[in-house]
Amino acid sequence: MKIRPIHILAGTLALTGCSTLPLAETSATAELPGTGLPHADELLQHAGRLVAQEEVAAVYRLRAAEIAWGTLRARNGTVKDLATLPESQRHALRILATSAEKLAPLFVGAGAVPTRDFAYAGHRYHVNASRADKPGLYPPARLASVKPASEVPHKLTVNWHTAPGVGAPLAPTWKRPTDPKMQRFVGPRSFIEPITAVLDFTGPAKPGAVRTATLTGYDPTAISRVRVGPAEYPLAADFTAPIVDRTLDINEFRLALSGFFHPDAREAQLGLIEPYDRHRIPVILVHGLNSHPRMWRNVVNDLRADPALRGRYQFWTFYYPTGAPIAYSALRLRDELAALVQVIGPQRRMVLIGHSMGGLVSRMQVIAPGRAIWDAQLKSSAQSLYASEAADSLLRRSLLFSANPEIGREIYICVPHRGSGLADRSLAGWLGSLVKLPGKITSTLTALPVSVLTGRQLNSVSGLSPANPLYGALEKVPIQVPHHSIIGDRGKGGNKDRRPPVSSDGVVPYWSSHLESAQSEIIVPGPHGSYEKPETIAELKRILARHARQ
Repeated sequence: MKIRPIHILAGTLALTGCSTLPLAETSATAELPGTGLPHADELLQHAGRLVAQEEVAAVYRLRAAEIAWGTLRARNGTVKDLATLPESQRHALRILATSAEKLAPLFVGAGAVPTRDFAYAGHRYHVNASRADKPGLYPPARLASVKPASEVPHKLTVNWHTAPGVGAPLAPTWKRPTDPKMQRFVGPRSFIEPITAVLDFTGPAKPGAVRTATLTGYDPTAISRVRVGPAEYPLAADFTAPIVDRTLDINEFRLALSGFFHPDAREAQLGLIEPYDRHRIPVILVHGLNSHPRMWRNVVNDLRADPALRGRYQFWTFYYPTGAPIAYSALRLRDELAALVQVIGPQRRMVLIGHSMGGLVSRMQVIAPGRAIWDAQLKSSAQSLYASEAADSLLRRSLLFSANPEIGREIYICVPHRGSGLADRSLAGWLGSLVKLPGKITSTLTALPVSVLTGRQLNSVSGLSPANPLYGALEKVPIQVPHHSIIGDRGKGGNKDRRPPVSSDGVVPYWSSHLESAQSEIIVPGPHGSYEKPETIAELKRILARHARQ
């Protein structure tokens, strides 16, 4: 018998015992009752040729999976590593994975039903894909479409994180939540969450009886081991494929510039990138000036795949048009967090990670400034405006606020806590002059005395000037949660042993990034965009692991 390779799930794997003789279309009925893994391989090959016969192809795949499952029935207990299994059992698991990968699309999309019956040539199968919808375990009906993770091009991210195990890793397109209150916090691309499809059978086969199988979608960020038959195995995973598949076509440059020059074009939004799980701690990622949430893709990719953090955290992003004033963007984050808490309940231990200006927006969630910011910004008009402004006015809500008790820790990456001198340079000033403030802000400004507007930092660029009185006010107000600093250093600051260091990330100098109150501080060798440097990722992992333990 001649041997040839066939395609199984994650690539082309050489499988022994596969006949080169194609299964004749006219002999399909006679071939289904065969046994043995080589025969199961032939059934999968034949199913692949039945492009126009979806139901029949499903029977072939289910029959192949049933044969493979029978090979695994002798295995029980706990399997820690698939490499320790005999080749025959690894072969069987690959057949099960391929069958699950090809059957999953039949249970997703508009009009898909959670249970289906398939029958052909005397073989009957009842497939249940409606396992309980709960964190970590999702029925395929929650998905709009799927593609094999192996078909996603390896690009866009620095690292590609996978885990060996049973099941078929998929790159899913999730349906958006049906609850209108939750829809507000889920973007049009819905969740960016991995799924692994696992096919399993129930009980021993009985001649002539309907064979019952289950097709389950597991979230590998929450579940790392599953049962197939009588044994428990590690779950296969591809943590990176969904991130790439769902964001590959985003025009980052256009998105960033739109939010910078035209902050009225799109409203700020807190976004869940995975289904909400009340058992996990939210991590909210806040981008900086002229940027957008997609900048965090490598950070999310590396943190979510880490075994020490997996299942303990859920990742959210906050998008805000970066041309708006810092205090206004901080208000919008407060509003979004308050609205989400109304839907999901109190959180208490949320972690905010802010890069650059996003760190200032984050910092203004965990302070109680009283009138410090109000008086600093409004100066001689502070008292009269305090008496005349309505309690719900935009000005009051932006400058008078309390600390958010839902937040338990903050991490600042390359943050200008005392401003950046670049904001005072001519080019930055020219760019700032091109920023068009949102209408609701300009209407508020129009009602203010001229003395308040003269020389004030009205947009985000001018607001980053060290001359902005906001920074003097922030110096006087303590940060109410544990916080940490990650600071970039391009290596052009002269003597690195000087205390304090004379360094800069090219945008923010050390004297502006440093906080005496920080529980920890590290200086990473890199520029202002050091949020995805290996040293930064390692420090984020350390801090989050500590936070989870506490």
